[in-house]
Amino acid sequence: MKEKLKELKNKNLFRDFRTITGSCSNTSTYNGKEYIMLASNNYFGLNTNHKVIAAAKKSIDKYGTGNEASRLIVNLDLHAKLEKEIASYRKCSAAMVFSSGYAANTGIISSIAGKGDIILSDQLNHASIIDGCRLSKATTHIYQHCNVEHLKTILKKVKKNNKKILIVTDTVFSMDGDIAPLNQIIELKDKYNFMLMVDDAHAIGVLDTNFKEIDIHMGTLSKALASQGGYVAGSKELIEFLRNFSRPFIYSTGLAPPNAAAALAALKILRNGKKLRRKLLDNSNYMRSNLNKLGFDALGELQIIPLIIGENKKTMQFQKSLEIERIFVTGIRPPTVQNARLRISIMATHTRQQLDKSLKAFNKIGTKMGLVPHAQR
Repeated sequence: MKEKLKELKNKNLFRDFRTITGSCSNTSTYNGKEYIMLASNNYFGLNTNHKVIAAAKKSIDKYGTGNEASRLIVNLDLHAKLEKEIASYRKCSAAMVFSSGYAANTGIISSIAGKGDIILSDQLNHASIIDGCRLSKATTHIYQHCNVEHLKTILKKVKKNNKKILIVTDTVFSMDGDIAPLNQIIELKDKYNFMLMVDDAHAIGVLDTNFKEIDIHMGTLSKALASQGGYVAGSKELIEFLRNFSRPFIYSTGLAPPNAAAALAALKILRNGKKLRRKLLDNSNYMRSNLNKLGFDALGELQIIPLIIGENKKTMQFQKSLEIERIFVTGIRPPTVQNARLRISIMATHTRQQLDKSLKAFNKIGTKMGLVPHAQR
């Protein structure tokens, strides 16, 4: 262990905590000081919404703090209410809640695919999807990121085997912030006869993915829904199957009541959250366009904005320099991503003043480190 840790430190890949005190809102307290938070997946700021907090508190009074058993032993009506709301939101027949998004992906994929089956997975899918594919023992083919032509090439080859095929993709990719070409993938369904599963973890409330051609909707409660847990939505038969065969679901304690209640309240807000969505996209577009004007290459399409730095050491230097300016952004390095980057995460509750202060800090540090053109200095 010592040798492995030493190797990580030498490569500037060692990970440690940066502990905040208080809520992870558009600002957070770190080292006793207030920082502008640009690292949270709390995209709509609902973890401090008074209705969401009130629902969580009320559930504790009624149910206590924990579920205390797996749901096949102890199941709460609160879970049923949440699952009914998720199914309605996804326009599906049924839904089921897992203890985490990671458990949901590993539990879904490893249950519906097995030895002799074929999975086609996007190159940049989340680690939980990758691990689900491994656990399934199905033959997994990786197609180039968002490359439908490469996907089609693989489909032509595997279709000859006459085996069950599952295609799985993130909808919004967590580290690159771009969007899967769902419409183009759906167009291939009739010809190649596959099941399609999407991971909507970073798309909930931001994109409408309620396409009837999607067989399996997976998502999380821990980002836009300001809580904890994961879910799957689809046909009644799919949910009944997973309830009986998904080991991460069967053998995990049910979601804690305050988590379920908070997610339920947040989901109801998002169903009527057009203004929140518009504000999130406005903030995201403002931040990205201005970073590009400063000379950065700000990527992504929605609320996730990656700045590719490339070098691990420079990435972490940038992160620490931002801390001096009271900006909280996280440097992401291998193996999570191939190229080190700063992952900027925008919220609907960010003010224009906060974004402008952040842009000023990025420009100051980027110029000093030689990462923006001289003309922008």
